[in-house]
Amino acid sequence: MTAHPHLAPVSDADHRRFSVQDALAVYSLAEEDSPLGHKVKHALEIIDKAIQDYGFAPSSRLRCSTRDPSHSLSLASNRPEQVALSFNGGKDCAPPTSPSRGRTVLVHLFAASLLHHLSPSLPSSSSSSSSSASSSSSSSPLPLNTIYVRCPSPFPQVEAFTSLCAARYRLALDAIEGGMKIALQGYLDRKRATGEDIRAVLVGTRRGDPHGASLTAFAPTDSDWPSFMRVHPILDWSYSEIWQFLRHPSLTLGGGPIEWCELYNYGYTSLGSTHNTFPNPLLRKTDDPAVLGGWLPAWDLEDEAQERAGRETTVKEVLERQGKEGLMDAGGVDK
Repeated sequence: MTAHPHLAPVSDADHRRFSVQDALAVYSLAEEDSPLGHKVKHALEIIDKAIQDYGFAPSSRLRCSTRDPSHSLSLASNRPEQVALSFNGGKDCAPPTSPSRGRTVLVHLFAASLLHHLSPSLPSSSSSSSSSASSSSSSSPLPLNTIYVRCPSPFPQVEAFTSLCAARYRLALDAIEGGMKIALQGYLDRKRATGEDIRAVLVGTRRGDPHGASLTAFAPTDSDWPSFMRVHPILDWSYSEIWQFLRHPSLTLGGGPIEWCELYNYGYTSLGSTHNTFPNPLLRKTDDPAVLGGWLPAWDLEDEAQERAGRETTVKEVLERQGKEGLMDAGGVDK
């Protein structure tokens, strides 16, 4: 992982790492005949195509058996040097900040796809995964080239979660300050200087995000942006499907459940800068003492069209636009 002075290191006590067993669970879900299973399968197909088209040259692809616990998959010289993962985006490239739950889904799928791509013997069906999981290596996937362009005044919880993801998924993380366009160009230039030509970037943009309506699974950047192919594996996922995946009982990460930024537990449904991001007012619930802090969790949002309702100048403006001044006057939300 590329060190950055503003990203706190993860405690050595946290040993959870993405493993073959975690990849098996993803591919087992992809075999299910369900709406979520179909979305997972399609996303994996998009990621696999990106790896095939922009990652390893055919002659250099690593072939290893997941049944050999002594054979590590973490060979830095074999990582996909032409594919990177974005932890956010930018105007005409991706939304200003991709919500961290979406990027968590994306990195989990990318890690699973890469392990499967490098290990053809890795089973992809539920019938075969159980028989091989116990003898599979617990190796993490290769270090994943990742760019994180920090927004102004980020939430400390987002920074901490980014560090946690970098450790658990073995991200080769470049955390960069500044404007999106300049940051992306600088990242690509630095990679080229070390012999890595990033030609494709996986982005967690979805159809309902700003600038997402007209995108396709593979979309080149605009002519006035740094040149690379944007890859959108979860473009057509709904808000609820993101949460179904993250909270799916069969999916794991290093022996435990998949996690997300803790702010989503307290009413936040879309995360950006601390200057313009608030809990979603539609999740305010003060009449139930069992609700932590008076806010329902993000996955309880019923109207998916209001996912970004907390991304306004103030909570007061959100309520005014929704005609809910009465709720505010009654003390239902903080002004």
